[in-house]
Amino acid sequence: MKLGLRELLFVCVMLGLLASSYFFVFDKMNRKRIAVAADTAEKQRCLANLRQSTAGIDDLNRKIDELQKAIGFFEKKLPQQREMDNILRELSQLSDEHGLTTRTVKTLKSERAANYSEQPIQLTLNGDFYTGFYPFLQSLERLPRLTRLTQMQLLKLSDRNGAMTAQLTVSIFFEPDMDEKN
Repeated sequence: MKLGLRELLFVCVMLGLLASSYFFVFDKMNRKRIAVAADTAEKQRCLANLRQSTAGIDDLNRKIDELQKAIGFFEKKLPQQREMDNILRELSQLSDEHGLTTRTVKTLKSERAANYSEQPIQLTLNGDFYTGFYPFLQSLERLPRLTRLTQMQLLKLSDRNGAMTAQLTVSIFFEPDMDEKN
C-alpha cells in the first residue's frame, strides 16, 4: 500500500479529529463527572450530618410526650380558683380533727405564674405537738392537691409538756380562672 498525500492528509485529519474530540468532548465530560462526584460527596456528608443531628429526635418526641403527661397529671392536681374557700375550709377541718385550735387564718397576696397561681395562707395554730401538730402536718402532706409549707415558726408554751403555738405559711397552688388568664 502506497502512502500518498491524500492518505497522509486523511491520517492528519483523523488525528486532529481525535485531539479535538478529546478537548471538546472527553475533557469537558471528565470535568463534569468530577464536579458531579464532588457534589455527591458533599451531599452525602450533609446527609450523614443530618442523620447524626436527627438521631435523637425519636427520643426527644418520646420525652416530650412523657413531660406533657406529667404536666397533665400536675394540672389535674391544681384546683380551680373558685375552690379556694373549700380548701380553706378543709385546712380548718384538718386542724380541728387533730385537736388544734386555729387562732388566725390570713390569706396573703397570691403570686401568679404562667399556668398556675400560688396562694399563701398564714395560719396560727395552738395545741399539742405530738398528738395534734405533727399528725396535722402529715395529713397536710397527703392532701390530693399541690401544697408547700414555706414558713414555720414553733413556740413552746411553758404551761405543759408538748403545748405549742405554730405560725406557718402554707402555699396552695391553683389554676386561675379562664377569665383572668386573658
